[in-house]
Amino acid sequence: MKKPIFTLLRIFVSLFLIVILLYIMRDKYGQILRVLEGTNVLLLSTGFIFYLAAIAVASIRLKLIVAAQKTTITFVESLSLTFIGYFFNNFLPTSIGGDVIKGYYLSKKNNDRMASYTSVFVDRIIGLITMVFMAFFALLLGGRDVVDNSIKNIIYLITLFAILAVIFMTNKKLAKKLKPITFFLKPIEEKLKTAYDTVHHYKNRKALMFKSFVISMVSQLLFFFGLGILAFSIGSRIPILDVLLRVPIISMLSLLPSINGLGLREGSTVLLFSQLIGKENAFAVSILWLFVLLLVSVIGGVIYSVSPQFKVKLKEVAP
Repeated sequence: MKKPIFTLLRIFVSLFLIVILLYIMRDKYGQILRVLEGTNVLLLSTGFIFYLAAIAVASIRLKLIVAAQKTTITFVESLSLTFIGYFFNNFLPTSIGGDVIKGYYLSKKNNDRMASYTSVFVDRIIGLITMVFMAFFALLLGGRDVVDNSIKNIIYLITLFAILAVIFMTNKKLAKKLKPITFFLKPIEEKLKTAYDTVHHYKNRKALMFKSFVISMVSQLLFFFGLGILAFSIGSRIPILDVLLRVPIISMLSLLPSINGLGLREGSTVLLFSQLIGKENAFAVSILWLFVLLLVSVIGGVIYSVSPQFKVKLKEVAP
C-alpha cells in the first residue's frame, strides 16, 4: 500500500509544481514561444553532445566503482546501464528507479545484491558530492561577488551536509555512536550494517576514490558547459561560474520526491537563473534541459528494448 501512495505523492508534487510554474509564467507564454522558435539547432545539438559526453565519462566512474566489488563490466555495459537508468527515472513514475535497475543487473553478475546496490549508491554519492564541492570552491574563488547571500548560504549548507556525509561514511567510531538513534530501524539493522560496511570498504581504496572524483569533475564540467550551451542556443549567456554555483542547488532540489525532479528542476531553474537572463529565457532553458533529458531517456529505452541481457522482471526488483 505504501508504494502506490508514495508514487501518487511524487506524481502530485510534480504536477502541482508544473501547474504553479505555468500560472506564474502565464503572461510570458508568447515571449517564451518566440525564444524557443529562435533556438539555434546547431548549438542545441552541441549542448546535447556535451550532455552525452558527460554521461559517457560518468559511466567510466561507474565501471571503476563496480570493479572494486570484484564485478567486471565493460564500458559498453556501464554506458548502457546509465542510459537505461535515465529511461526508468524519466518515463516510469514508479518506485522502480534507474539505480535499482543498475543494482539488480549487477547482482545477476556477482550474486551479491547488497554489494551491487551499494556500489551504485556510492557512484551516485560521489557524483553529488563532487558537484557540491565544485560549487563551494567556485564560491571561494570568486563566486561570492556574483551571487547573493541566500545562494551563498545554501551552498555553505549543502557543503556542510556533504562533509558530514563523508565523515559518517568513513568513520566507523562515529557511526557506532549514532547507532542508538536508529532504534526505529531495528527490523533492517543487519542490512544497514552490511551496507555501511560495504560503503566503508571504499575508504581504503584511495587511488580508486581519487580517480573517481577526478572523473566525476570532468563529467560535471562537461554537463555544466552543455547547459551553458543550451542557454547560448537561445541567445542567452550564462557565465560558467554562475552555472557552477547554481546548478548544484537545482540538482539537490531535484532529489526531493517527484517524478525525477520534474517541476522542481524547472521551477528552481527559473528561480535561480531569471535574475541573470530573465524569466522567459530561464523558462526556455528549463524546457530545453527537459528536452535533452527526454532524448537521453529515449536512447535508454531503445537500448533496453533491443538488449535481452538487461531485461528484468519489475516485480523482482521492487524495493
